[in-house]
Amino acid sequence: MDKKVFNLFFISLLLLFLVSAVNAADIQDDNITILSDGSNHIITSDLSNEDIQSQFDNANDGDTFEFTDKEYRDISLVVDKKLNIISKKTSVVYASDEVGDKAKNMGIDKTFGFYFTSNAAGSVLSGITIIASNSDYGIVVDNSNNVKITKNKVTGGENGVLIKNSDKVTLSENDISKAKQNGVQLQNVKNSLIELNHISYNKKSGIETSNIEYCKILNNTIHHNDLNGISTFNKSSNTLISGNNVYENANGIYINSTSTNDVVKSNSMTHNRKDPRSSMGGFETGNGLLFGAGFKSSGNTILKVEYNYLAHNEFFQAKNYWENPNYELGQNWYNSNDPTNTFVCPRLLASLMTLDTFSVSNTLTLQLRDSSGRAVNEFATFQTNVEVDGNVYTATFVNGRASVTQLDPNVDHNVRVQIADEYYRYDVRDASGETGDAKDSKTSSSENNAGSSGSSAGGTSEVQGNSNSQGTSNGGDSSGSHIANSDKSGNYGTNSSDIPSQDTSDNGNDALSNGDLNAGDSGSGDAMDEGKAYEIIPPVTTSKELTNTSGLVVLSILSIMGMLIYGYWRKDEFEQ
Repeated sequence: MDKKVFNLFFISLLLLFLVSAVNAADIQDDNITILSDGSNHIITSDLSNEDIQSQFDNANDGDTFEFTDKEYRDISLVVDKKLNIISKKTSVVYASDEVGDKAKNMGIDKTFGFYFTSNAAGSVLSGITIIASNSDYGIVVDNSNNVKITKNKVTGGENGVLIKNSDKVTLSENDISKAKQNGVQLQNVKNSLIELNHISYNKKSGIETSNIEYCKILNNTIHHNDLNGISTFNKSSNTLISGNNVYENANGIYINSTSTNDVVKSNSMTHNRKDPRSSMGGFETGNGLLFGAGFKSSGNTILKVEYNYLAHNEFFQAKNYWENPNYELGQNWYNSNDPTNTFVCPRLLASLMTLDTFSVSNTLTLQLRDSSGRAVNEFATFQTNVEVDGNVYTATFVNGRASVTQLDPNVDHNVRVQIADEYYRYDVRDASGETGDAKDSKTSSSENNAGSSGSSAGGTSEVQGNSNSQGTSNGGDSSGSHIANSDKSGNYGTNSSDIPSQDTSDNGNDALSNGDLNAGDSGSGDAMDEGKAYEIIPPVTTSKELTNTSGLVVLSILSIMGMLIYGYWRKDEFEQ
């Protein structure tokens, strides 16, 4: 073979390799990144559901289907192989109210938008809005593994998303709302992740589980669901429910399962409301955390409930079913330094955490402490107001600590911290150089001078007397308060218990339950009107936008290779 021909053949092979390598790169835009190892297909709105289904059925594993138009009607697609189904333009898909031929042949009798079968392991659905108003489900994952549902919007359906008999499914960054029943259902699911979803306005629960193992329900925002934010039924084992913001539901988190090695921690459960029309009954609603009649957990595998923020719930912050045995909770903050006003039902044993203030490097810091006075370094994120010398700040707690503002160490500052809807005065001292467990010798007093609360030398409040009596305190000169778990509207001021009780936990820590106090409408006082208000917002790390540069790379390679080939052909002319 002529040497020049051989060299050109070699250069051509190199060119083909580089171009194919670029074509096999990630398909990505600002919202979607998918590793594609197959062919790409464009789905336009002039294709019928049967046409799209036929393309799905004739595709190869790893192929990508991109929906490019604004709207698609009467869609009901069975995904029966590994496919990437995406839209970079947030295409709107209206799910069909009829079962398609392929689904009928597979014995499926429910309507849906997308249905992932056991052959769809490894599939991705991303960037699509699914309107399922006339369907049973928006998305179904049935007996499949490693399916990823991300960055979609699902509206309507009897249930928004159903995941059943499946393993290692990821449901992340979706917006799921307005289902006639549950936003998300998990049935017989293992090793799956439900993370960073926004789930709201569903007629039953935001997330409902039944028989789950080794699942993680993390950092979801769940609100305005007619029943519970999160419900667990039947069995749950080795499941972590953490970092969720659950508010404005009938109950925050409802545990009605046999629980083995489960953990409920670092969640915020607030402003959940009583609903006499609820299917659970009015007396079983309005709670931050509720244990149902089906809850069972004991021994070395007992459920752990710790480091949660429970506040402003209309009935109890935490409530146990009345026939269940007493149950001991871990360390949680009930928005109260007063053990008689935690609004925890008498069937639960709850240790009292406290809120401290101190100054480090002239910065005012708020610190949550456990019942032993140790600083907490893992906790739910929440906010409260702090008044410093007449200026009102918003303090955001992250992992048990919030830093508010710089202080002049040579000046005595007037510091008041809002706990529930009362402001408490704190004497702040410099704690520079001390460890995280350094305790502040503070004075804590309410502005309405009713009742009694104080601070011990260890930073833990000890309360003497009833809410309307004047008492004394250990470790500080203070007058306490009936701390009201109410909102300014008064909607969350009816917390009460008909069985006043105080008990001791098995581990020797003080255990609390709510007394027969009625919070009423306390409001937040006049402090909010004093001075100028400042909001301190913590920095947020955001990912850098991704840009699809594969076309530019291909053109660059082609240009370079073209110049090389042209130069090679002209080499003899230059040498002459």
